[in-house]
Amino acid sequence: MDFHSVRAEVRRLGKKNLFKMLMNQKESECLLKGLCSFRFNYKGYPFCISEILGQGCESERLKKLEQETGEVREEPTPEKTNEAPLFD
Repeated sequence: MDFHSVRAEVRRLGKKNLFKMLMNQKESECLLKGLCSFRFNYKGYPFCISEILGQGCESERLKKLEQETGEVREEPTPEKTNEAPLFD
């Protein structure tokens, strides 16, 4: 089977069966963002479940959303407290 026929078969499986397959596999390496829980292998070919469902790559959507809002996700920084020392 070639890639295009396998891809067509994957699209016909339906959401329920796709998610069952996804849950039975380990996370795999994505070229865009490293380990990805949406990437799965089917008959030797890698697929992204969000792209099969027409949603696009989750990593790309997050980057686009960050650019549109002008915000960048950062780790929260601990707030400084104004505590007086017990002993001088």
